[in-house]
Amino acid sequence: MPTTYSRVTLATEQLDTAIEIFLAERSDVAALTLAGAAEEILGQAVKLAGGENAMQQAYEVTAKTHKLLHRTELRWQDFADGENLARNAAKHMRAPEEANVTTDLRRAAQWMIVRACSNYDRLNLERTDRMRVFDNWFYENEVGV
Repeated sequence: MPTTYSRVTLATEQLDTAIEIFLAERSDVAALTLAGAAEEILGQAVKLAGGENAMQQAYEVTAKTHKLLHRTELRWQDFADGENLARNAAKHMRAPEEANVTTDLRRAAQWMIVRACSNYDRLNLERTDRMRVFDNWFYENEVGV
């Protein structure tokens, strides 16, 4: 029997599962794609609520720097394609020359989780236990605190 679900609740479950898989080092590609799905839905929820999501904020900062360095505008699509390169490579293959991809899946999964968590925070939701565990891992392993 069909059931109605909150998309934010579904995205939260995907994000928590991505974190669990990532921290257990079971599958970086699974963590990446789950976190990517969560990031997309949570980011859209932020936009629909009238806020600025993590990608939009990162674009604004990067576009300003790009313009100063290169004296050209950074197109949104070019920025988004770059930010989502690993996730999209794990989800799509349109041509024979796309049969292989060179990327750091671990790093891509980590930063996709960070983006998804940032969008979650922008919805003023209370972090889950797994998100707090990830925060601790991040500070220990990435920040060095």
